[in-house]
Amino acid sequence: MLPAYTLWGQKWKAVLLWKSDPLACSPVCRLPFCAELQAQAAVFQDRHSSYWRDLAQLLSLGATHASQLLVPLAFERMGNHASDQQLHGWIKDMERVKDMLHTKLTGWVQDLQFSSKQVEHYEMEEDKDRPGHVILRRPLLSERLLRYQPWSLSSDDDFSALCKERQPEASQMFSHADDLYAFLRVSWYNAADYIYSYYEDDFKIVDEEWQLEDRSHDTLSVNTDCVQLLVNALDHPTCPLEDLPLEAVKQREQCREQLWDDVVQRSPHTPVTSYLAYTQRINVNLCLLAWMAVNSYGICQDVPFSMIQCVHDARCYFDSPDDQSCLQSNATDAICSVSRAILLLKCRDFSAIRTSHNCTFASFGFGLFRSTNKMLYQKLTEETLNYKNSLNNATLKYKDFKIDSLKPLEISFILVNIIFRFSTAGVYMYLPQLRNLPGKIFLSYQVTCITQILCSEVVYRMAGVPDLPTAVLIDSALTLLSCIWLNSFCYHMYACVRHLRLPDQLLPAEVSQLFRREVLCVFIPWSIVCVAAVALEKTRKYYLIHSRIVVLAGISLSVAFNFVCLGLLGYMYLRTRCSMRQLKIVDNKKFASKKQCLFMSVKAIILSGIGILIRIGFHQAQGIAQFVYYMHLATMMQGPVLFVCFVCNGTTLPVLKNRILLWWNPTNIPAGLELCSAAERNLARRNNEQSPFSESSL
Repeated sequence: MLPAYTLWGQKWKAVLLWKSDPLACSPVCRLPFCAELQAQAAVFQDRHSSYWRDLAQLLSLGATHASQLLVPLAFERMGNHASDQQLHGWIKDMERVKDMLHTKLTGWVQDLQFSSKQVEHYEMEEDKDRPGHVILRRPLLSERLLRYQPWSLSSDDDFSALCKERQPEASQMFSHADDLYAFLRVSWYNAADYIYSYYEDDFKIVDEEWQLEDRSHDTLSVNTDCVQLLVNALDHPTCPLEDLPLEAVKQREQCREQLWDDVVQRSPHTPVTSYLAYTQRINVNLCLLAWMAVNSYGICQDVPFSMIQCVHDARCYFDSPDDQSCLQSNATDAICSVSRAILLLKCRDFSAIRTSHNCTFASFGFGLFRSTNKMLYQKLTEETLNYKNSLNNATLKYKDFKIDSLKPLEISFILVNIIFRFSTAGVYMYLPQLRNLPGKIFLSYQVTCITQILCSEVVYRMAGVPDLPTAVLIDSALTLLSCIWLNSFCYHMYACVRHLRLPDQLLPAEVSQLFRREVLCVFIPWSIVCVAAVALEKTRKYYLIHSRIVVLAGISLSVAFNFVCLGLLGYMYLRTRCSMRQLKIVDNKKFASKKQCLFMSVKAIILSGIGILIRIGFHQAQGIAQFVYYMHLATMMQGPVLFVCFVCNGTTLPVLKNRILLWWNPTNIPAGLELCSAAERNLARRNNEQSPFSESSL
């Protein structure tokens, strides 16, 4: 390090020679520059750019030699007396720490090299308020961004405990790397910043501002696999000294590409049409996502952070959304670059830079650096830890929102749902009284729901086929189809009451003809919506949000139609009841018992489809993942509810009970079933009513 400081001292002598000739001219000089002021400004700019070129070269050499000398310096200071096998492991782990240090220093070098090229193009003009003085206009991409480079590796506290079992001396390893990094950081910072503080009386610096609002509350729809990977990395971090499996490395690279693809799409919220869709996309705070990606445990550990390149990429992303060719990073590293710039510059509620403003750094020797650094940051330790814990806790709500294997409780609920739905469908197929037009429509609704459960909860979740986007399309399409079947059922209820024609009064041929027409009316709108959704999603992945909106709009319109039909039924009942009161027609019989009113209320909720909207709306909230999972399990109880409400009632259950009893004792024919005509049935009922009267008259 001493040769570097010697060269810097020689360079400062050359710069200070120019200081003896102040950058000033007569007060009457105005824009454009007078010749003397222009000449002196040109001299300053030339020496300024030369200084930054030398500084970048020196830093490049210092970073290279510091990385190479880390292992022997650490070995000398630690005094390792281990065996040959332990020494081999120590050297291997220390080489990994050296690679981490080199990755951090590479970002410095890139920033200094870029700054040295930009200095040559700085604009200089005379200060109108102070004649004879110069204004130096620095662009956004200048060395002023270098202060956002981290002051430490953040590895001593984060990784020492993780690597203690693998390497007992991990704390000392990371401590040496931290010392060397911080020493270079402070020394470089003072050398780079001193030139402006020395000449602040002779010229004023005006920096270009990045006009972009705070992004702390923006949300983004991203792939759940990547978010799950980020959460797992925070919840179960691994020691960086361990060799990651090749599969894990590829998974991180694919995740970076997928996240960048999601960020480019800029979808703030993708509607969720089913639980599978909830496991496919998740809405995450943009700043929180950026922190999850670039933190010490994230997927960007091996990506060098050039702060100037980060801001350049972020500016390209925000200012040129349709032209991504201006990016300096490749597709794999772009999410890391942009996330770091967003987090540090545009996330006021997520940035930790504000804590460093409470400290001031001074130049001191390497031997005193460690103790002084601890003293400066001692008062910020609790604040920093609370800040990191708050961010860690914010990510845990995305933990386990995707269930990859069917757990015993979930299997039980799914089996109960399937069994009761099959039972309800079997009853409607078995009893002749339920084979009318409403019964066939309700049976079609049940078959659709059974198919949906088998496809999404059994075939996909257990076998893994088809792929998730296709499974979401199938699940959403079947949800829409079930809603449209309820449209047909509710409309037929309204038509029966409106025309005073009960379903049992239709002939079998007429029932078949009407059912075929109902099937045609159901499948035409369903096919139109499904084709539109599939075409949008399969044509271009950016149209995913549009396909979901189409399906969600179809479901909402379908439920609205059910509400209209049920509302008309209620209106006709109230109007009829009011008319009977005006005609002074009084009936002692109640409309229904409390039990029947409860059954009819539950039936109305099921037939209206409001439960489907509640479930979808609950998924839109994107709350804690476990609560969404509990809601998903609750929907599996719809099968038993349908069986109780549509089978275990006062009309269907007695008929079903009698038919079942006939299986056990065919000779015991219940009253009414032995009659072969309605006339004989009426005559028997009449005789039964007259016999008690005759006995009483006697």
